[in-house]
Amino acid sequence: MALRNNMRHILNEESLSNASSRSASRARTPKVDGEENGQLDINFSSIEELLTTKLESLQALLESQLGQTDDLGMESTSNQDIRQKQIGQLNKARIQSGSTTINDIIYSLSLPRNEISSQSRELLLAQLYKLIVSKPLVTYNEENAGSSSYVSDDKVNELIKIFLSKSYRSDSEFLLMFRSCIALICSDIEEFGYLVSAEFLGAIQQLLVDPPTSVVTNENKANLVTGLCSLLLVLHNGSSSFGIDEKVAELLDIAEGTAKSALTLSQQLEAGDREYSTLFDANADKQIVNEATQKVRSEVNFAAATLHGAGCLLTLMPRGSYLNDFISEHMPKLVEMVDDDVNIEVAKAAGRVIGLCYEVFSYSEEEEDNDDEDEDYNYNAPYYEQAALFSVIERLANISTKKVSKKERKEAHSIFRDIQATLINYTDIEKRTAIYRKSQEGQELLNSMFDSTYIKLSKTRSLPINSWFLYLRLIHLKWCFSFGVHNQLVSNDSIRDILREPATDYELKYGTSGDHAPDDDAAHHANTSDKYGDDEVKRTQRIRKARVNKLASEMDELELR
Repeated sequence: MALRNNMRHILNEESLSNASSRSASRARTPKVDGEENGQLDINFSSIEELLTTKLESLQALLESQLGQTDDLGMESTSNQDIRQKQIGQLNKARIQSGSTTINDIIYSLSLPRNEISSQSRELLLAQLYKLIVSKPLVTYNEENAGSSSYVSDDKVNELIKIFLSKSYRSDSEFLLMFRSCIALICSDIEEFGYLVSAEFLGAIQQLLVDPPTSVVTNENKANLVTGLCSLLLVLHNGSSSFGIDEKVAELLDIAEGTAKSALTLSQQLEAGDREYSTLFDANADKQIVNEATQKVRSEVNFAAATLHGAGCLLTLMPRGSYLNDFISEHMPKLVEMVDDDVNIEVAKAAGRVIGLCYEVFSYSEEEEDNDDEDEDYNYNAPYYEQAALFSVIERLANISTKKVSKKERKEAHSIFRDIQATLINYTDIEKRTAIYRKSQEGQELLNSMFDSTYIKLSKTRSLPINSWFLYLRLIHLKWCFSFGVHNQLVSNDSIRDILREPATDYELKYGTSGDHAPDDDAAHHANTSDKYGDDEVKRTQRIRKARVNKLASEMDELELR
């Protein structure tokens, strides 16, 4: 039982994997260090359960083997059978052993499929992911420099090639392989970022647009888009946003189409409109309904993940007139998707992105003539037809339909009240300025929009999560690193920088006049300066910018079918 107990301890370490298949989106922002994880639960519960299940399955297999004889000569088997058994036992021993390394498992995964079963591969991948996220790779490699355990770029590239070979045979194997690839690359983006090739990104994007299969299901497509956006977030943060606008537009188009499909199918199910339904008996009709319901659920999850991904990438775009125009152009799609009280998860995801748009929009600081002001319309905001949008959000904040469970209604009420507060505060010049100044009043306004949480980095330093900008970034880091996200934020500068908002126009012009600036800012900059030196930091930023610009150019040349 040692492995099982150890696994449970690890998965509960940060209270980040306590999700269950019954859990729904909890209200307000995610509680990374506490008992509530908010939207993190609903997005990633199945992945955490998969990881736990695979490792507990291994324990059961190992326990059953203890009662079996090791005498292969007592069985009438071929040499090939004996070899496969020996390899299988070796792989299982690697998973069981506390000394097993990332390199050991990548080597096992590189073996031909006729030498390692699908079950063994899934167990190895579960163990691989656990090893990757349990300790930040930057720390792990420092401790193992010069040893055979050191994870080199060649080893990471080997894992990427295994993924690109498409040798996976089950949806579980595919998901564990993909998540391990993304987590390993993001663990040390400075060393492994150059391995993110156009071929690798193109393969991921092709899987997104291809029809779902038994392996790359719609559920796995939701993970694909989240993983892709997690990778792009880590890769582009602090370097370049070249080509990001096109990615956001593509994701919004995908989300729009998927959301419409889910809504249409939901309405057909509610109306009992099923083609040829009279030709089937009750059991067959029930099966059809169950399959259609599952399809709706998977499409809703895919649409929500795609919307969150679009919002995550939107945070990479620099603020200014171009971003304003981009937001205004795509707001009608978001407003259409948020106006959905049938598939409430789509509405919540669209609402969060709308909240982000109101945060990052660059408002004119000139007051309009109040005598001519029309409250129904607002040129100085992301969406011109302001009253119509506010009405939709108000309705969702008080949703009472029986199509949604009581628990879901309660959660939706809280989330849409947060979104409503965001829209109201950012369209009011006095409240908006107070937020930008980070004054006492501004902090109170932020607290009214979010049930703020703080990620403790040390006894004196913490990271506040009190905006849609940080929220959308955090849920993608959570997907990437799971229960290890806290360790990454403490030990990995590149990851910690992701949860730092850019300075507002007010701060750039006047500086921060409030008394509630993040406690870790000064210490962080001091540590960065001490560790790298200003010249080294600038050099690294130039290299990363050139790298991602080149990659974006190569991606433009790809034509996805």
